[in-house]
Amino acid sequence: MLVMNASVTTPSKAERIEMYRTASWPQRLAVHDAISACKREAMDARRELGRRYLERHPGGAVVPYERGSLALDLVSETAAAREEALALSTGSPSQHESLSLQYPVLGQDFAAGSDAIRFGLSPVVIAPITRYFGMLPVLFNMFVTHAFKTEFNPASPHAFHLDPEDTISFKVFVHLTDVTSESGPFHTLAADATDKVLRAVGYSGIQYISDQQVADLVGWDNVTEFTGPKGTVALADTTRCLHFGGRPRTANQSVRSMLVYQYLLPTSLLFPIDGDAKHPRFLPQLESRGDDEWDALIGAKLT
Repeated sequence: MLVMNASVTTPSKAERIEMYRTASWPQRLAVHDAISACKREAMDARRELGRRYLERHPGGAVVPYERGSLALDLVSETAAAREEALALSTGSPSQHESLSLQYPVLGQDFAAGSDAIRFGLSPVVIAPITRYFGMLPVLFNMFVTHAFKTEFNPASPHAFHLDPEDTISFKVFVHLTDVTSESGPFHTLAADATDKVLRAVGYSGIQYISDQQVADLVGWDNVTEFTGPKGTVALADTTRCLHFGGRPRTANQSVRSMLVYQYLLPTSLLFPIDGDAKHPRFLPQLESRGDDEWDALIGAKLT
């Protein structure tokens, strides 16, 4: 078992792989801090880019840090992206299948100049994420999901869990279909309440926690259910907030579909350190322009 603490040196590739699979929450926090220190120059550069970005885009939403999530009504702003995502996914077989979701469209399937990519890089989402991170993020991945399962699986993302990539990140979930309480909506537990649960249960690795445990430990009023019509957008830190979604819908509900964007920082376990691994690029169609802000946003530099 990997043993790490706040004074640990920067973890190797092998240690990061093990962290991804088995680390406790305190270990994750310690390694996040260690990587942040190692990548201080990149982090500082991203903070400055973020400051400049917000000077140009001062408006928009603010994600409450203690909650780590927010819902926005962006029906008109997402219309073109949703139309494109639905066109790509209609009739497409699943390219990947998890314990709870099908993925008919992957990041590489979107054209570089597509409406979906433009929305994912627009100030309406980049500005609030930059405020939350305190620096400019990386648009790391995007995809379309279908919540297709007909039976609840308690050992899957149908139950509360954390994404293991880091201790801070963001996903943006765009509803491609109307979502009600009966169609398997996305739920998050507030970040401050999540911390209490993680410590109470000794959370480690990819662990699934029952609704009853959460209700008993912190109360269900700390859980947010994201429902709404097509175009509703949920923003959530899925590495810091326990969450679940995609549970089986009731018989009269259509399959819940979402366009999902993933944003990371250089501290993510998925990024190499000093060139010790291949840089993952799930959006290879986004090419460097020699512009600091653009290159940082697509992960071509400062990771």
